[in-house]
Amino acid sequence: MSGPDPRDRSRRLASTARETGGSIYDRTQQTLLTGIAITIPVIVTLYILTVVLDFISGALDPFIALLRWFGIIEQFERVRFVSLLIEVGVYPYVVDFFTEFVALIVLFLLVTTIGTVGRNRYGERLIDVFDFAITSIPGVGTVYKSFRRMGDVMLDEGGENFQDIKLVQCFEEDVYVLGFVTSESPETIETSTGHDDMVSMFLPLAPNPVTGGLLTYVPEKDVYDIDMTVEEGVRSILTSGVATGRGVEESTQLTMDDLKRVTDLDWRESIRTDDGDGESATDDE
Repeated sequence: MSGPDPRDRSRRLASTARETGGSIYDRTQQTLLTGIAITIPVIVTLYILTVVLDFISGALDPFIALLRWFGIIEQFERVRFVSLLIEVGVYPYVVDFFTEFVALIVLFLLVTTIGTVGRNRYGERLIDVFDFAITSIPGVGTVYKSFRRMGDVMLDEGGENFQDIKLVQCFEEDVYVLGFVTSESPETIETSTGHDDMVSMFLPLAPNPVTGGLLTYVPEKDVYDIDMTVEEGVRSILTSGVATGRGVEESTQLTMDDLKRVTDLDWRESIRTDDGDGESATDDE
């Protein structure tokens, strides 16, 4: 009496994997990728916050040394409760915690102050001078401008600086691109081109409209209306068209396998090969 055939067990496992939507390896890989996608932004945020707090704590060292020179620290350590902490041996940890807490308060006050200054007319001029000074430094200016653009996009609040979104025929006939109306064209542009009504349009590049695009001046007759909000247009560009369609909720529900297949050149080549074989078989019949 022979035992169960190992091949039958393999077939059952393969069948179960197909029914559950993939092998254990694929599901484990998807789980790990999902965990990485969630944890990395948190880790990066905490790391940046830690670096900033350490920088502020280091900047407070001269102030603490000044307090110690005036004897204020010694008077503070003579307090009964503080003396108890010193005897127990937890005083250094309390000092570290207190320093980090003060650094956090200083960071909050600093950001709030800069934001308050930046929201008035004179503050904007001061920030413009600061921006010019920083961007004039070779190397540092390039990095600063990149982060500055990211901040400008965050303050844009979903594209409020763009007035409207339109379709513009570009490159060749029946090929259209999304563009944002920024303002009316200057009169000098209309005079030079001989068109009466023109609009200024920004044609962004996917998937990161911050890094570049085309500033164009288009006759109004060549601009087409589209039933789409500015926010939907920005979302469409950021996702390279994935979030465009019969509904954002429906169009963005892609699995990790879907994204992997779309970017897998071998998979796309195999699809072309299969299609070619299918057409050949049809021709033979």
